[in-house]
Amino acid sequence: MEYLDRKVTPILYNHRENEENDQNSEVEEAVKLAHKSQAIDSTELPARLRIGKESVFLKRTELYDSRVAISLPRSLRLISEKEASMKYPSSHRPEWIYTNDSGTVNFTFNRLEHRISEEELTSFTETMANVIRGTQPIRQWEKHGVRITETGQFTGYCQFSVQGLNNQIYNHIGFSILDQSVLVYGFNCTDEEKRDWLEPGETILNSLAIH
Repeated sequence: MEYLDRKVTPILYNHRENEENDQNSEVEEAVKLAHKSQAIDSTELPARLRIGKESVFLKRTELYDSRVAISLPRSLRLISEKEASMKYPSSHRPEWIYTNDSGTVNFTFNRLEHRISEEELTSFTETMANVIRGTQPIRQWEKHGVRITETGQFTGYCQFSVQGLNNQIYNHIGFSILDQSVLVYGFNCTDEEKRDWLEPGETILNSLAIH
């Protein structure tokens, strides 16, 4: 299975563009505040999900000194450094990688050095969408944009499928702000797993909260 680290992650690290887009900043800020005021508490998040024919229990997992929390399936495991180096050969591999027993479903988290504000997240997401489409063997581009999650998190996202060595790989990548740095997180799965994992995977990513 091929991953995005070889080309896209180094570009993410080295990306230093700061585009100004203030025309609708006041309106966007008002919308963000309205959505965040309606954000649900973590105690209201589902305790389990239906994935395929199974009912999978979730565990609230904390990362980055408890600054980031997300509800991950209890069946996933954090892979070792040795496994990570094999799965993601680049030195810019994600800091946290959770996978299933077969390695066909993965949730990843990585904080980048690049510093941006929420106001710049829209242009950053657009730039990264262009980078991914220009560097990856895209088989299908689903969509990209920015939105507010159920936990009140303002996030950018890209959803697409690429051709791997033996399978087509579906990817959902999210971009949020953690201490003024870019937090890149997401999940990927093989085409065979996509039917079972597409909706649950998005629900899991939507449970991410930054404190």
